[in-house]
Amino acid sequence: MAATIRDVAKAAGVTIGTVSRALNNYEDVNIHTRERIQRVARELGYTPNQMARSLSSKHMKRIALILSGFLEDTMLNDFETMLMKGIYQFASEHSIDIAMYVINSKTQLEKSYEQLCYEYNIAGAILFGLKTTDPYCEALPVSSRPCVTIDTEVRGEHISNITLDDVAAFDELAQYLIDRGHRRIVLVHGRKDAMVSMERLAGAYQAFERNGLELTHDNIIYTNFHREEALTGVNEYFKAHSLDSVTAFLCMSDMLAIGTIEALKAMGRRVPEDYSVVGYDGLEVTNYTDPKITTVDQNIKQKGYEAAHLLYDMLNGTRNAQKLVLPHTLVERGSVKSLIRE
Repeated sequence: MAATIRDVAKAAGVTIGTVSRALNNYEDVNIHTRERIQRVARELGYTPNQMARSLSSKHMKRIALILSGFLEDTMLNDFETMLMKGIYQFASEHSIDIAMYVINSKTQLEKSYEQLCYEYNIAGAILFGLKTTDPYCEALPVSSRPCVTIDTEVRGEHISNITLDDVAAFDELAQYLIDRGHRRIVLVHGRKDAMVSMERLAGAYQAFERNGLELTHDNIIYTNFHREEALTGVNEYFKAHSLDSVTAFLCMSDMLAIGTIEALKAMGRRVPEDYSVVGYDGLEVTNYTDPKITTVDQNIKQKGYEAAHLLYDMLNGTRNAQKLVLPHTLVERGSVKSLIRE
């Protein structure tokens, strides 16, 4: 069996990160330590992935787009597509080589962040889809490689974060329904361990409490951000509740809003005449649903573009690690009915 970077680290009595930096001739590793690690690597016959070696050079390292959980989605979500368009647009404008790697919580345990970066000669990374409980969330702060996380805030000297003020944006979306007379509102919740879900939930609580409304488990439908889970969840909700127990569905994503509308239509109900539905994200598909969905547009393509721009500047030393909060826009369309009589 071929030697791994973990074997080299164990034999040399150092961390995987130190091995990675030593083999890449980072100056922050003592020259004697570097030489010892390089000697151990030669003795063990350790070499990084040959394909990565052929695609890279000492002079031009690569930027990685690391997507966590991408293959776990049961249908194509154009959130990732729009995000990638923004990232690759910046890369094209600046002649940057960006390679995409798909991971999940299990593979993060099998191959460390430092090992992944070393094997593929990665200088810096953009990461999307991380759960707050993922191993990489612990690995990033101790890495010396610059990185940008999208939506999941991880703090560290070399870590930047691109996000929205999800608390304020979701508060605004909930208030939009309340201002139109809706007081029996069901929240269609996203993945529980996603930071964006936690922040959007906090925004919903703010709006509900401010208006004297109560948000409990009884009026929350839990999903993993999958459309079909919203469809199933709405059906299950009405098995336990009367048809008049709700007037509006507050969804944490546009895909959840689409699933909610599908469920209501299958029941013979109309949107917005019988029930109002709002989404969140600003996906292009919401322009073509019937009805078109009122949503919070977070300009996903721009989010990807700014993530690539920020990482590029960090690698060039023109910007330090920072948290960048992008603006949002509430887009009013045709999926909400006002219950306030003129």
